[in-house]
Amino acid sequence: MKFLFSLILLFAAVLATSPVYAHGDNAHRSEATRAAADKNGDSSAAAPATEADDEAAGAHGRASEGIDGAETNRMVPFLKTLHPATVHFPIALLLTAAFVELAAAMGMVERAGLTVRLLIYTGTIGAIAAASFGWIHTGFWFGGDTTMQLHRWMGMLIAVLGVGLALIAHRDESGRILLRAGLAVIAVLVVAQGFLGGELAHGPDHLGLSLT
Repeated sequence: MKFLFSLILLFAAVLATSPVYAHGDNAHRSEATRAAADKNGDSSAAAPATEADDEAAGAHGRASEGIDGAETNRMVPFLKTLHPATVHFPIALLLTAAFVELAAAMGMVERAGLTVRLLIYTGTIGAIAAASFGWIHTGFWFGGDTTMQLHRWMGMLIAVLGVGLALIAHRDESGRILLRAGLAVIAVLVVAQGFLGGELAHGPDHLGLSLT
């Protein structure tokens, strides 16, 4: 469990720092040059000076980016592409955990507790990763239509419920009613979340199930 919480803290740190890398300092440079022009009070003389300042600031920015900015500029687009790549792990792992627990409840398998626990742990880690990279992919943007809003907050809900299920699986060795109820809920949410992700990625009615 210490490993699980360490990963949670790691992805929280990545999520918290992503807006810093997502936005450059061009806006700050523009504000500084406009303030200098206003202070001079001469609009005809301020314009060339502002352009010169912008060019100098741009050259300075490009020089500094040669060391750190180049790596950052490559890293941010890469991190944004990881959301589609990570969503498959929680889908597969959490659904498998639900199926294995269902098979155990029906007496089809024995001693499935350790397997289910491991699947929940890894599936929860995958859900936290997918949710974190989802926020990095869009930035701290709260807009979007109903599909986007459902996809965004359902992903967060799955990650939170996964942590709760991991705690239950870690502590509960006998009665499994609560664990099974949680797995049933999270399985439904994961299926719905996968459908919403497909709607966003491939367009409305991407499965061709519309009856209209």
